[in-house]
Amino acid sequence: MKVEFSKDMKKKIIVYASSLICAILAFTLINRIDEVARFFSGVMRILFPFLLGFAIAFILNQPVMVFEQKLLAKTRLNNTSKRVIAEAVVFIVAFGLLILVIGMIVPSLIDSIKTFMTNIQEYSDTLYKYMMSLAKTMNISPAMIEDWFKDLDILPSISQALKSYIPKIADFSFGFIKEIMNFIIAIAAAFYILLDKESLIRGVKKLNYSIFNKETANYLTLFSHDAKEVFEQYIVGNLLDALIVGIVCYFGVLIFKMPYAPMIGFIVGITNVIPVFGPFLGAVPVIIILLLINPWQALIFAVFILVLQQVDGNVLKPVILGDKLGISGFWILFSVTVGGALFGILGMFLGVPVFALIYASLKDLAQINLERKNIEINDDAGIIQ
Repeated sequence: MKVEFSKDMKKKIIVYASSLICAILAFTLINRIDEVARFFSGVMRILFPFLLGFAIAFILNQPVMVFEQKLLAKTRLNNTSKRVIAEAVVFIVAFGLLILVIGMIVPSLIDSIKTFMTNIQEYSDTLYKYMMSLAKTMNISPAMIEDWFKDLDILPSISQALKSYIPKIADFSFGFIKEIMNFIIAIAAAFYILLDKESLIRGVKKLNYSIFNKETANYLTLFSHDAKEVFEQYIVGNLLDALIVGIVCYFGVLIFKMPYAPMIGFIVGITNVIPVFGPFLGAVPVIIILLLINPWQALIFAVFILVLQQVDGNVLKPVILGDKLGISGFWILFSVTVGGALFGILGMFLGVPVFALIYASLKDLAQINLERKNIEINDDAGIIQ
């Protein structure tokens, strides 16, 4: 006997079956989370050169377009030749500048680290004398300071850390060679992505409109355009801002006659790309280092970095980044925290633009559904009649 189901019953069966399948899949994934993590980690290692290539192409896209459309526009070369020449020039200039900057920073950075490691015992003794003097002034027991320094045990801790890294030098050498190969693959991938950019975009567009209806496909096209603008402005703007802050910090440290200017400028500049927590991540280790050398210099640096970060947050970043993200400070804090917890430093850096796009999409979707239902939401918390 054949059983007939109504349309509503069929829909309910499909919904229940889909929910059951999703629940089983979710339970399986959670139960084997370590295996899933290893699988995705392996996939990411394989795809890393191409993802890096995409990132390089994304950053260098605008300079390549400017060079091609402005400087090579009046030449008689065909479009492919123009693109190849523009890419070659931009790549050579960009990586030439990168090598130049590394060549200028790394030797000074290494010298600063070597000097610090050589003088660590002297700095420890200076801090000990200062703490004992402070304890005497504040009527604190000197024995408490001595016990604290014994527990701190700075020099043996650093020596032990260095010894633990010695066996890893060989592994690092092999890893370094592998990373060089990955970087070469990434450069090649970036070159071909920019060369065939229009073809790749056209292919994705065809796939988009072949799968989805026109309304959805149009929305996804606009979304991808907005995503490009947000990421382009955010990434390039943050890197430029970090470079400026690092340089200003370097010269500020020199003006105040503090030691290890290259190392301090590098730490502050690198950590400044991370929203909200970046300034603290950069300032705290520097203040600890300066405390070992001269507590007054540590205090001066703390005030200097506080002023610098206020100028950066209220003047420099608004000029460079504008208000493109369209999310409040709370959601920036939320996205940085969640992104960092899930994906580490990279998640802290990219969590903000990713969340901004998700937030904008949900906002648009909510507005569309409200318009379909002919509902207007006011600022008050009253019930809609």
